[in-house]
Amino acid sequence: MEVQEIREGQPTTRREMLLAAGATCLVAAAPQTTPASDAEGVPDVGGKDRRWDADIGMLGEKSGGAGYSTRLPRGTWVHASRSNLDYAQRLLDTGSAPALARAELVIGKVIALQDIDPASPTYGIWSYYLEETLAQMDPPDWNWADFNGARLTAMIGRHGDRLNPALLTGMRKAVGRAGEAIMRRDVGPAYTNISVMGARVTLAAGELMQDPKLLAYGRKRLLGLLDYTCQQGSFNEYNSPTYTMVALEEIEAILSFIKDGEARGAAAELHRITWEMIASHWHPGTNQWAGPHSRAYYDRTPNPTLDGLSARLGHSLRPGMAVPPREVPMLPCPPALAPRFAALPKPDTQVRQRFIRAEDDGRSVYGTTWLNEAACLGSANAESFWTQRHPLIAFWRTARRGPTPVFRVRCEKDGRDFASFGMVATQQGQRVLMSAHPIANSGDWHITLDRAASFPGQELQLRFVLDGPGATARALDEYRVELVAGEWKAVIHMGPAIWNNGVGPQGRWAIEKREGAAHVAYVVPLGGSIAPTMLGRTSIPAAIEILPVAAKPSKDRIEVTPNAGGRLLRWNGIELAAPVSPPAPIARIS
Repeated sequence: MEVQEIREGQPTTRREMLLAAGATCLVAAAPQTTPASDAEGVPDVGGKDRRWDADIGMLGEKSGGAGYSTRLPRGTWVHASRSNLDYAQRLLDTGSAPALARAELVIGKVIALQDIDPASPTYGIWSYYLEETLAQMDPPDWNWADFNGARLTAMIGRHGDRLNPALLTGMRKAVGRAGEAIMRRDVGPAYTNISVMGARVTLAAGELMQDPKLLAYGRKRLLGLLDYTCQQGSFNEYNSPTYTMVALEEIEAILSFIKDGEARGAAAELHRITWEMIASHWHPGTNQWAGPHSRAYYDRTPNPTLDGLSARLGHSLRPGMAVPPREVPMLPCPPALAPRFAALPKPDTQVRQRFIRAEDDGRSVYGTTWLNEAACLGSANAESFWTQRHPLIAFWRTARRGPTPVFRVRCEKDGRDFASFGMVATQQGQRVLMSAHPIANSGDWHITLDRAASFPGQELQLRFVLDGPGATARALDEYRVELVAGEWKAVIHMGPAIWNNGVGPQGRWAIEKREGAAHVAYVVPLGGSIAPTMLGRTSIPAAIEILPVAAKPSKDRIEVTPNAGGRLLRWNGIELAAPVSPPAPIARIS
């Protein structure tokens, strides 16, 4: 098995970066197929779940319900600032005269939603919706200065010569205000996608407004992100099918529209680092982005991500689907890395990469990913079970019709992912030894927004879930269960758990089968609440093997011995130091 160790971003010198940025990175836009038009001659690019509201002058949609910042009930008819800017950009991209007129109307409506009071704490940002003011949000989302500012700069860069001069002036001023908001907030480099997006917006604002303060800030922020990424070993929002793509898009925008040479040099180096991370974790056998994932909203790689990568590669990652056009500012994959998306460098490969660096390297976060031609398995050595995290995830190929089988480990409280539990793990190839434990200073469903000393709950489950066509579960003996889908399986070895020093209700292992899914879970009754930091010694160990369906799994039992206030686990030649009380949280922002 080839083991690939990815080191600290492999930085070049600052001078080499600047020289490498000399070549132009602009890519010509591909011809577009004009969509059907409505009665006013405006192309229908709004999306199937949205419709034009002529009385408001914006696109309407149903809200997704209360979330991190909004309190509007699910299904409320709203007019969203960000999706309306997306709509305006799609209209402008068609080149249609009626589309231009509507896009200008929409842009003007969205600009009017920005907080323009310099004395206001929310100066320069937008509310999510026309129907919910910044004062009504709980809390306002400062990322909207970055998200909406980025969209405005993209439209100025791509279509500024076609826009009404008065509107163009208003857009530039809005971008300037967004830049000021970004400077005030001053997000650090650990918040990867917002860090690079804020750099892009302030660089653009500085150049558009001829403001040396904003330009210098954007340059410093981007150079700081590069230096931090090289020092850490990766983006702190590591290997994310969602936010690595956001970072890539922002880097491409800098290379396409920003003139500052030093910023372009840093962006060119970040572009290489981003593609190396994606390529090294790509599994050609399933066309899935192998784990572990710091932030993901879906188990399987979503089609927009597949299509975005396909456009940059020039070949489709979705069998039977046409390659979408590559547009400005979408840049091609570096030629040296493109072959990695078609085949592994060796039939059996392991990638190990540091993602988050701690002063004590024993507390750093590393990812290990094993890949062969048919299957892949990725795990983080220490991570939480926040709903966006995939600390242990596997995919494999199957001849059955239907979606790619996916195996995950997650912790749920009353059916929702529980952010105040986490896991540690050691991986060797297709085998992982892990242990779950409570986490301090985290939240319930979110890691920061709903922190509390205790959380309501009736039941906690550490779940080992296989989702795929024909998924089945079968107990091999009292400590092993296999989950099978198609030609591969996940074998779960259940270790001796301890819950709250063995005081009160204890957990039990249970198997459940559903249509297209099967799981085994350690189930603990909570009796109405759980206070993670108040739990006594708690550790739920398990081991996982990803094997061909005919392969015989290990018969080793997980051995447990006391270890410096925790537990030392041994299984199949793998050792793991497992905490039994809530460790300090991983230092980062997400």
